[in-house]
Amino acid sequence: MTIVAGFLSGTLMALVFVAHLSLMFVYNPPSFIKTADPEDNHLARSILMMHGVALVIWPIIGIVTAVAYSAVRGEVSDWVFVAGVLVIELLMAPVLFILAKGRRLHLLAEFAAFFVIFGVVVPILVSKA
Repeated sequence: MTIVAGFLSGTLMALVFVAHLSLMFVYNPPSFIKTADPEDNHLARSILMMHGVALVIWPIIGIVTAVAYSAVRGEVSDWVFVAGVLVIELLMAPVLFILAKGRRLHLLAEFAAFFVIFGVVVPILVSKA
């Protein structure tokens, strides 16, 4: 059941990620889409590819997180695990802030979703499994 809990939480993160990025692409498209031919701007193809990759990568991250929580559940406090998720986010933040010029508010929203799903939802699902 740990694998299923991780898969479900990863899929939830993938759906949040794809919905958010799709809205960003539509309302504020990146430069490679703005400069393309209006009749062949690859927006739909880009969103579809992003969706496919996200639905593969995020569940894997969810499964790894759930297995990691399951392995340390009896040895450390839940707060230590949540702090570990927060540290992982803080380690990713500098690079992503550099890459996400002009989209920092969106990046903070994704960080919040990541923290809630992998820091709060995963421990709840794994402990109930």
